[in-house]
This record gives sequence, structure tokens and C-alpha cells, in this order.
Amino acid sequence: MRTSGSRAAVMLCVTAVMGMPAVAQAAPSAGADAPVVSYERGHVISCSGKAGERSVTVDLYDNSLYGSFAELHVEGPDGEFGGGATPDRLFRGGSVRTEIPVRHLGEEESPAGVARIVGLYAESGPFTPVHDVYKDNGWTIVSDGTHRQLRTRMVISLLDHTTRLTCGEAFAYDLKVTKTPL
Repeated sequence: MRTSGSRAAVMLCVTAVMGMPAVAQAAPSAGADAPVVSYERGHVISCSGKAGERSVTVDLYDNSLYGSFAELHVEGPDGEFGGGATPDRLFRGGSVRTEIPVRHLGEEESPAGVARIVGLYAESGPFTPVHDVYKDNGWTIVSDGTHRQLRTRMVISLLDHTTRLTCGEAFAYDLKVTKTPL
């Protein structure tokens, strides 16, 4: 079964952000045509909300091989803000806690504070089979495994506001990823 378009888009976006194909760029020792296989587990949570008059989006990701990444984007009447962080361990046994340095974006970027994200997550519902195939940077990448939905309760504190986030994409994954040179 193929994943939904939005899930696949989240995973492809996260893959690009984290530089995952870079591992596949290393020459395989068994020969130029040998596939590179990895087993990857982790979580993806994408949330949004309002902090006062500002719209907030947050993307949280972890991968057993590539680490964790947290990204924030804020838009409001006073401009755009953003930030990212690579916490050592973002997802811990059902809870999420991280801080992201926030910068005011524009012609002259400047520090604007720290966003604090805390929350809870729990796996929920059946496992969904995953089979994704795509091409990236000279490789055919095939991901096979499962996703499982996450129930979430997330809160963000930033720029003098605390608000609850709604998480539309939230799932745990367990994948065998095979990267084969084109």
C-alpha cells in the first residue's frame, strides 16, 4: 500500500532537510551498483496553531540513524520568525520537550527569543503498510515497512504567548530503506 500524498510529502521534505540521501552518496564497498540498505525507526509530528495574532507551524522529526530535528515558522503582523534545532533526543517515551532559538526574519535577521515546545504522544490504531518509491540525487529509494498514527497533545510558548498546537500529521514509522544507484 502506498502512503498518502501528505505523509509522503512530509517524509520527502524531512529527508531533504536532514540530508539523508547523503549517506547513499558514499560509494558502496560491494561495487558501484550495490544497494545500500538501512533500517530506520522514528517519529514525525507536524503541528500548527495561533500565538496571539501570529500563525505558527512546527515540524518535529526523529530518525534512529540520522537524529532529531525541530523546525518552527511564525507569521504575523510584525513579520516572520523562524528557527531550527537538532536536539540530542526529541522523543522520550511518550513525551516531547525541546527549545528552538527564534530569529526575526527579514532584511536584518535578529534574535527574538526561544520557543519552548512540550507535549505528549501515544501510538494509536492499526499499523499501516508503507511502500514508497522515488528517485533522488542519482538513486532509486524504496521504503518498505509500517506507519502508526500518534495521538498528540502539544503546547508551544513563544514571543510572550502560550498556545496549544493541533497536529495534523503525526505518526511513528519503522522502515527498511533500500537505495540503489540509477
